[in-house]
Amino acid sequence: MKKSTLFGLALSMIIFGCEDKKADQDNDIIDESVKEFISVNIKTSGPEYFTFSDNKGTTSEPTTWDLSFAVVDFQPSPMAPVIKDPVIIIGNGKSATKIEAKSLADFESMPAASTFKIDSDGYYTTLGWYDYNPINHVMSPKDYIYAIKLDDTKDVLFEIIDYYDDNGSSGSFTIQWKFLAK
Repeated sequence: MKKSTLFGLALSMIIFGCEDKKADQDNDIIDESVKEFISVNIKTSGPEYFTFSDNKGTTSEPTTWDLSFAVVDFQPSPMAPVIKDPVIIIGNGKSATKIEAKSLADFESMPAASTFKIDSDGYYTTLGWYDYNPINHVMSPKDYIYAIKLDDTKDVLFEIIDYYDDNGSSGSFTIQWKFLAK
């Protein structure tokens, strides 16, 4: 009798516990408002690691991160000089894609899953994010936004707004971003 009572009690705790968790998940609201982040100057401070969940970065590599603002060596062809190219690297275990759009407000729908790639082996989703003006040596963001698959419940969209700080010095990325509920 005690065993069946204990079994029934344990079974009801499991059933009600699962229902409570599901109810909590259904009530999770994803804030889809646009947020902004400005990186450290990656040319002087080195890479910065960023997480969307707290909208903060650190120059010490944490165990998990969503984006890294960095400079990578890029050689367009074997005879070309090596270029120190600023990129935003997508974190491990996450995939991303580039979308042609002027801003986050112009986003219409998530691209096909086959367009999402993982940043590795010199492939960076954000490579070629800018236009370079050889007359004034200014880099300006192209009309792209980027989509990242973070986990099973949300995706992120971000756009590169600027690569210059308030004083006009290059090396500080400004991005705007928002969560998307799946």
